[in-house]
Amino acid sequence: MPLVKRIEKIAGEMIVEEQVILLISFSKSHLISKCMYRIMIFLFFVSYFHSFSVAQICEKIQIKDPILIDAIGEFMISCSKANNMYKDMGGVFEMYIYPDSGKEEKRIELVARLEDRFKDNPPRKYAYLWGKIILVYEYDSNNKLPQNNLTKEQLNTLLDEVGDRVFVAQNRFGRWVEKYNEDGSLKSRSFQRQVRMGGSPFNITLLINKKTGEVKKLKSV
Repeated sequence: MPLVKRIEKIAGEMIVEEQVILLISFSKSHLISKCMYRIMIFLFFVSYFHSFSVAQICEKIQIKDPILIDAIGEFMISCSKANNMYKDMGGVFEMYIYPDSGKEEKRIELVARLEDRFKDNPPRKYAYLWGKIILVYEYDSNNKLPQNNLTKEQLNTLLDEVGDRVFVAQNRFGRWVEKYNEDGSLKSRSFQRQVRMGGSPFNITLLINKKTGEVKKLKSV
């Protein structure tokens, strides 16, 4: 098979939809240009749909509701008072939006974290507010949190946005503790696991009245 025919065949196979290319007849002397044109169109669409996919899966948004902005700001201040790490390092703030249930109040949950556990299920959206980063999650109509599977490249882009605001999460829970006598001999060795009793200041639920804008704050127990 002549070389030009082989090039035409390879280039043609790279286009999934032949209709994407204008059906213009070229002479054999213009065959190479035709093939390069097909390749350029193919690469353009690959780049376009990849960028569109990134935007859809991990989209940067703006939080514009002044009532919600104030409520989030107050929550950030309370977290900083409870733990200076949220003031010094930053941490991340997760916002969980529940679907409209038809009630007079809309429900939003705020969670503050110092670890990168969000990598297990990255958000579909994120925003910046008061110098902090907000990871936005939305429950579906069944009050279930959809699993968002980012590619490695997309996850790295999100991690670049988060930066050094968080620690790397540890999958090991508990620690070994040793105590020694005055003479240096081992007195005891035990495995200790921290037990959290609830009532965390880093988790709060907002009930915002749709008509009046009144905000009720339910702390975790």
